[in-house]
Amino acid sequence: MDSIAITIASFIGIIALGVFAGRRGMVGAGDSELISRIVFNITLPAAIVHAFGSVDFDPRHLLLIPVGVACTFGPFLLGVIATRRTEIQDRRLYLLNIGGFNIGCFALPFVQALFPPAAVVAACMFDAGNALLMAGGSYALTQVITADEPPAHPVRGIVRRLLTSVPFVAYLLLIALAIFNIRVPGAVIRLIEPVSNANAFLSLFMLGLMISFSADRTKLGKLARLLGGRFALSALMCVAVFLFLPFEGEVLLVIAILTWAPMATMGTVFTLWAKADYGLAGLATSISVVVGIIAMTLLSVFGPALV
Repeated sequence: MDSIAITIASFIGIIALGVFAGRRGMVGAGDSELISRIVFNITLPAAIVHAFGSVDFDPRHLLLIPVGVACTFGPFLLGVIATRRTEIQDRRLYLLNIGGFNIGCFALPFVQALFPPAAVVAACMFDAGNALLMAGGSYALTQVITADEPPAHPVRGIVRRLLTSVPFVAYLLLIALAIFNIRVPGAVIRLIEPVSNANAFLSLFMLGLMISFSADRTKLGKLARLLGGRFALSALMCVAVFLFLPFEGEVLLVIAILTWAPMATMGTVFTLWAKADYGLAGLATSISVVVGIIAMTLLSVFGPALV
């Protein structure tokens, strides 16, 4: 537990450093978007390749890919229904942040610190499904849903967006290699390790830069609706994992833990790109980090009695 406590303290410290740097003007006004591009196109793909290449693959864990899709797309679909009459900018805020999990930068180090390699593979498979939306799918769908004029070929636009998403393409290639039992060469893993290690820092530092603590009563209402909906869905998904997934032991426990992973940092990035309230999205993400830490730690301690 000492290891995970230190890891969590480090994550919180990096977010606080980003907040401090942003408030003191240590970085420029456009640096948040620049860092977001670096994370999305360079460090996050490197972290994905490193995670896949560092553990052994079990074909039974392929079932966790659709589970990850369901746990990410389900909340997004409910958000689409619930925000039909919501103002466009607010609707973008909700849709881009109601679903999806920060697994690569946050939950994966948590799992690696407490569970054996088989559980790490399970987390990667779940994250592969999560990546369908978090690597660009939610942004593409939200752009189509909230467009002033519906595009002539919406499916083509969504597919194009996904295929130009470096993290999504990385997952596709890695899953294909895993199915054919082709391992990522060790030399490649060692080569990209420094870039992969930079992902957690840049992602969390960027989140700190994006956080806005100025929120009037209207914004607090939006924050409460977003987080209330998300935490309620996390609780429902966690219970469903224990009741319905055909796994047992540590794999089942890890998937339950992942349903409480914090909001994906890319949700804040996509909110920035969509010209919505990314400051509020950053604040919501930070609060979800605190709640996620508490829930994931409690499940790690008391969850073994449930599996």
